[in-house]
Amino acid sequence: MPEKPSLRAYLQRYATGEIPREEMLATVAAWDFEDEIRDELVIEPIRQDNTFEIVYTAVVLGQITEEDVQEIERQMDAHG
Repeated sequence: MPEKPSLRAYLQRYATGEIPREEMLATVAAWDFEDEIRDELVIEPIRQDNTFEIVYTAVVLGQITEEDVQEIERQMDAHG
């Protein structure tokens, strides 16, 4: 079974200029997001690379803007 691509790595590539903005927006809006795993018995966060939380983390890290997130969410809503 092939490993899923990493959203975290994809956004890092975008931040370094390897991916055009419009392509990033469309790709992230269509991403196959995983549900975030939360375990009350685990103190440290479970590292996942394909949750929507990665998008918000990318804003904090300066990899994408809040406007990018708004556009991603708009495109997601448009696709249902």
